[in-house]
Amino acid sequence: MAKKAFKPNFIQLCLLVFLLSSFGWSMYKIISTQRIVSNLRGEIEKINSTISDIRYKQQTVEAEIAKWNDPDVIEEFARKELGLVKPGEITYMFSEAVQPATDSGVTKRTDSSKEGIRN
Repeated sequence: MAKKAFKPNFIQLCLLVFLLSSFGWSMYKIISTQRIVSNLRGEIEKINSTISDIRYKQQTVEAEIAKWNDPDVIEEFARKELGLVKPGEITYMFSEAVQPATDSGVTKRTDSSKEGIRN
């Protein structure tokens, strides 16, 4: 007995085309979804980096706030930057034109016995 050659009928061909197209569509959707997931992972990394930068800045600002809650720091700022003084204090203002003395402008005494200082 000779084997009959397989001849698919119309329904089998339609089923094969449907299955192949369903498989192709599924593969397309899987690949496009993987691209979307990859892009979202990149965005998540960027956002996490931004969050860590913001947290570092927040810690810096909190440290600055803690520093300014110290009364000694506030007093130092008020004295140096604003020129404020406490009641009863005397402030001496020096002109910037005054230059410090140098050795060339100073003469040394040779006889120090008059002041009671011995060399």
